[in-house]
Amino acid sequence: MGAVLSVVVAVAVPLGAGFGIGLAIKDDVKGWYKTLKKPDWNPPDWLFGPVWSALYTAMGIASWDVWRKGGGFVPLSLYAVQLAMNLAWSPLFFKKHEIGFALADITALLGVLSATIVSFHQVSPTAAYLLVPYFGWSLFATGLTLSIYKKNPKHRGTLNHEEGPLKEGIDKTVEAAIVTADKTIELSSAAADKTKEAASKAKDAVPKLDLGGTSDPAAKEA
Repeated sequence: MGAVLSVVVAVAVPLGAGFGIGLAIKDDVKGWYKTLKKPDWNPPDWLFGPVWSALYTAMGIASWDVWRKGGGFVPLSLYAVQLAMNLAWSPLFFKKHEIGFALADITALLGVLSATIVSFHQVSPTAAYLLVPYFGWSLFATGLTLSIYKKNPKHRGTLNHEEGPLKEGIDKTVEAAIVTADKTIELSSAAADKTKEAASKAKDAVPKLDLGGTSDPAAKEA
């Protein structure tokens, strides 16, 4: 398979699947979703399409980069699992109206996606970095799902428990996952800053060459 065709296929898989699911849930977004109580920071509906299109494209390119570099079974398997969990969220939330299960799905997705990023980084740091915006948006989506879950006790689907240990357990699990994900981003940012600092010091330590001739001062005097 040629390079161009292979990257097109890699991008088309998540992008095409996401587009298909988007069409399937269109009526629910315009109908049932409008009836839910949402936080003030809920993005406008039109924003989700462009954001996910960009993220799916980056996701596909990342998977292609790992594949072409011989990433092997583990990273690509993790990628497939997280993609399946990603695609499952919309039908659970919008079609089945199972906000509780959608919340559990996206919370678990954060963990699998974190493992995918780590696994990708071992093969291609570039591929891992391409997934960072996706992780950030998934973290945001988890917080949004949690907020909607709390604000709509009558729309939680099978997990429609206004009180009780099940609800408390879900809330605590998801909130803990969000804190963990926030810490992961913070540590990743700190690591990135240290890497940039080290690279800058290494660059300064390299002798500068005289592009106009020789870098040997004695030769210049001669």
